[in-house]
Amino acid sequence: MTLNKSQGKKYIFKIVLLGDPGVGKSSLISRYVHNRFESSYMITIGVDILSKQLFVGEDEVLFLISDIGGQERFSSVREKFYRGSKGCFLVFDLTRPNTLESIREWKRGLNGVEDDVIFFVIGNKADLKDQIAVDEEEALNIVKELDLPIDSFFITSAKTGEKVEEAFQTFARELIKAVEKKRIEVR
Repeated sequence: MTLNKSQGKKYIFKIVLLGDPGVGKSSLISRYVHNRFESSYMITIGVDILSKQLFVGEDEVLFLISDIGGQERFSSVREKFYRGSKGCFLVFDLTRPNTLESIREWKRGLNGVEDDVIFFVIGNKADLKDQIAVDEEEALNIVKELDLPIDSFFITSAKTGEKVEEAFQTFARELIKAVEKKRIEVR
């Protein structure tokens, strides 16, 4: 963290999006960083890293966003990219209940490498209204089980953009609060 001469503080946060293959991690990042949605599915091979600058009040935040392939064959690569992460979106697909169950393992995997991480949970693909198989109460039960605050859960649609910006903006605010309360350290 450094002080910007003309305004507030400047923060750089490395964050990761974790979840099973096909839950929409890359689509969420594309929507947030580039404000676009690709309808054709391409699996992430290894890791993609993108950045996005935003402001929270007068504070400047730079997100370094790691999109880590969810396939099992990339498990050996993951740990290297987990290091230094201060925030994590655990992403599941609202149309596939098993992906909600999996976020426990994704959280455990990251906690095994980094212990001072702020977690948010994203239920993605809200646009597929007639296919939704996970209700909000079920998701909130998992959020509580993971010992996360209720307001760390968002239902989004990478396709329409619904709540994507809001989720990242709220995440940035929570990361700044965590630094100020010394729950996480940034270098």
